[in-house]
Amino acid sequence: MIHAGYSRYFTPPPFELVANTSLSKFVGTSNEPQTLQNNTVKAERDHYFDAGVTQSLLPGWHASFDAYVKLAKNMIDEGQFGAPIILSAFNYRRGQVNGYELSTNYEHGPLSLYGNASWSRAMGKDITTAQWTMDPDDLAYIQHRWIHLDHDQRWTASAGGSYSFFYHTGHPTRVSASMVYGSGLRADGTVPNGRSVPIYATFNLSLVQSFKDLFQVPFLKRTELRLDVLNLFDRTYEIRDGSGVGVGAPQYGLRRTILTGISQRF
Repeated sequence: MIHAGYSRYFTPPPFELVANTSLSKFVGTSNEPQTLQNNTVKAERDHYFDAGVTQSLLPGWHASFDAYVKLAKNMIDEGQFGAPIILSAFNYRRGQVNGYELSTNYEHGPLSLYGNASWSRAMGKDITTAQWTMDPDDLAYIQHRWIHLDHDQRWTASAGGSYSFFYHTGHPTRVSASMVYGSGLRADGTVPNGRSVPIYATFNLSLVQSFKDLFQVPFLKRTELRLDVLNLFDRTYEIRDGSGVGVGAPQYGLRRTILTGISQRF
C-alpha cells in the first residue's frame, strides 16, 4: 500500500506558557535581563508533506517506510530558562523538519518481533518572540543562520521481541525484551546547539504470568502478574547537559528500575 498526503496546520501557542512579563520593572536591578525585547508568542502555520509505503513481505512479516517534511512559519518551541522546571514558549521565524522512518514486525503463534529506526533533522532560524529569555550573542547568531533545535535527535531506534510459553493453555507465560537507542539531543558547541550529547542505549526485560479463573469466581476472568526491569544494565546516561538554546538544567535517564504489578479482568 502506498500513501501520500498534504496538510496545512494552524497551531496556537500553549496559553499557559505565554509569558506576560513587564521587563521595565527589573531595569537597574540584579534581575535585569540582557535584552528588553519581549514580542508576544505567535501561532504557528505549517505546510506538512508525507509519503510512504507498507508491504507484507511474508505471512506475518510486515514492513513500512515513511518520509515527511514540515515547513513552518513562526515555529513554536519551548525552553526551560533558569533552574525551575517551568517552560516558556518562543517562536523561530522559520522552521524546517524532515525525516524518514522504517518499521517492521513479525508475528507467528507465540513469537512476536519488532524493530523501528528513524532519522530526523529539525532546524530553526531567527528567534522573533520572548527574546529576553535568550543570550544576546545567540540571538545575533540565529538571526541569519539555521541551527538545530534543542530536541533534535538525529538517530532513534527501538527493537524487541516476546515469546509466550504454554501458549495454548489457560496460564501462558510471556517473556519479552526491548532496546531503545538514541544518538543524543543537542547541546551548545562552537555555535548554539552545535553538538549532541553522547549516544545511549538501554535494555529492558518483562515477565507476565497469566491465570484463567485463578480464584474460581465466575465474574473474575483473567489475572495477570507482571515483573518489569527497566534499564537492565543500570546504564547512566545524560539526556541533556544543561547547555543549548532553551535548556536550563541537565537531565539524566532513568536508572535501573524494578516494577511489579497485578491486573484483574472482569
